[in-house]
Amino acid sequence: MFRNRWLILIGVIVVLGLLVWGWRRNSGTAGSVDLVPLLPQAEKRSGPVPPDEAIKVMTVTINGEAKACIREQANGRITFRLTPPPDSWFSASIALDPSVWDKEGDGVLFRLGVDDGKGVYEELLNQHVNPAANKSDQRWIPVALDLSAYAGREVKLILSTNASMPGKGNDLRNDLALWGAPSLVVGR
Repeated sequence: MFRNRWLILIGVIVVLGLLVWGWRRNSGTAGSVDLVPLLPQAEKRSGPVPPDEAIKVMTVTINGEAKACIREQANGRITFRLTPPPDSWFSASIALDPSVWDKEGDGVLFRLGVDDGKGVYEELLNQHVNPAANKSDQRWIPVALDLSAYAGREVKLILSTNASMPGKGNDLRNDLALWGAPSLVVGR
């Protein structure tokens, strides 16, 4: 009888431990951090237009889907300092503003990378979007990039746009890049 009480007590402790572990795992890390409200704290650079004119927050609807966006004119750079938690991802949708889809230009090169603070930069995204020349780019293009390699240490998350592909000049015409609903998502 005494032995049965110990077994029951150990069983209860194990079950409670598993419940607490599962609760902490799910509630302590799951969720996301919306980067749009953090834009005022980010470092912003652009050229030739000043950053306050070139980088703006707005809501844009594409194909019936509205998203809070950071609009960045090409040749812009936005740097967020953050500490990614374990199992984190950068999530966004990229596009060009629909108002420029039928206008002249050569699209925008979207780039995203991480600077580890020790002088090492790793590019995670390098994607050209040109809806005037490529009708399949007339939509939100989903992006999901694994940041778990940077978990627990402060890094610079750098969102950049280039006016043209490398070696193709610097065509700034109608380069209104959108980072739709950019966020840091945990437990994807």
